[in-house]
Formats: sequence, C-alpha cells, structure tokens
Amino acid sequence: MLNKEKKEIVEVLLSDRLFLYSLMHKVFGREPDAGFLDILTSEAASEAFCLLSEEEDDVMARCPRFLAQLREEAADPSFIDQVKNEYTRLFIGPARLVAPPWESVYRSKQGLLFQESTLAVRRSYQRFHMLPKAYPNVADDSAALELDFMSRLSQKALDALRAGDLDRMEQYLKGQESFLQSHLLIWIPKFLERMADSPSDILYPQMCLILNEFLIKDQKLIGEVLAMLETQES
Repeated sequence: MLNKEKKEIVEVLLSDRLFLYSLMHKVFGREPDAGFLDILTSEAASEAFCLLSEEEDDVMARCPRFLAQLREEAADPSFIDQVKNEYTRLFIGPARLVAPPWESVYRSKQGLLFQESTLAVRRSYQRFHMLPKAYPNVADDSAALELDFMSRLSQKALDALRAGDLDRMEQYLKGQESFLQSHLLIWIPKFLERMADSPSDILYPQMCLILNEFLIKDQKLIGEVLAMLETQES
C-alpha cells in the first residue's frame, strides 16, 4: 500500500494527466467553438500544464503565456472563425491535408489509412474493451481516438487508486506506457514535423507542439509512479 502522503501525490498527478488527456482529445477531436476555447484558456488548463513543467522555460512552463494570448485574441468575435478555418484546413479539407491526423499515414510507406498499425491500435483498444463507438466505420488510429483511449485509461487508473486497488492501477498505467511507446510517441513527432508546413499558426501547430511534449513527460511520469509502487512493495 502507498502511504497517505505518496497516495496524495499520485492522486494529484493522475488527476492532472486525466485533465490534460481529456483536453487534448477535445483539441484534436472536434471542431472548435467558444465553449472549447473557454476550457482551453482557463486557469485550470494553465495550472495543469505548469504541474508538468520541469524547467522555468520549457514548453509546459510557456503554456500559460500562450493560453493567455489566446484568451485575449478570443475577445475578437472573428477569432473563433479563424480557429475553425484552421481546423478545417488541417484536418478536414477539401484540399490535401498538410498533417493528416492518423497514425497509419506516418507508419506506412504509402501513407495510407487502415494499415497494420491501425489493427495494432485496435488490439490495444480491445484489450481494455474500449472500441470506438463508431467501430468499424472509423479509422481507429486517429489522434482524437488515441487520446480518448488514453483519457479513459487515465480515468480508470485514478478510480483504481481511489478504490485502493493498486494492482489494477498498475495494470492501467502499464497499458498506457505500452501504448505511448508503441504508438503515440512514434508518430506524433512526425505529425508535429508536418505541422511546420501549416499555412497558419493560430492554434493547432502550437497545440501539437504541446501535445508532443506532454506525451514525453507523461511517459516519464508513468515510470516514476510505477517505480514508486515497486519501492513501496520492497
């Protein structure tokens, strides 16, 4: 069992990463609206990013400044339309997408959807009984669906901690660690590289940079929590 102090620390960390995975799912999973911008530019979002910062001027530490700037720009009624246009150009079309938001595009030589990597992602979902609601009519390996999967596992890990079931919490965290190493941390950096060619830089290229850094830090965070559990058991 974790002692009270360590349990409180782990609970804060797991709550933080749950918030951020849910937020990132919203960023890449739906067309933006005013309500979405309110959540993204909230004080809670700034605090969540800062909790993962390790240096005074790393990507996470700079997030509050970026979000504060967004909040100021959002006061202009035309701003939401600019963000919507950027989202449409980057992720919907009709023009050729600069940075397609599907893993298989970056892991197949032909840049096609529904490849072997897609099936591997699906098997990860099936392991935890979390197939997408629209299965089998969607590409399982979109950024939105993969981040939703990580968000749902984050919730389960947090629930297990609160219930005192550390074995189950460890199972969910190891599942996330494996998914990061086998999927997200492989293709999101390539997704970020493509974002450099975006014709605009209003929201999504910057959020892709933040996502990439968050995933790197989350892998480290998971490792630290698992190490904490091992230390407690020894």
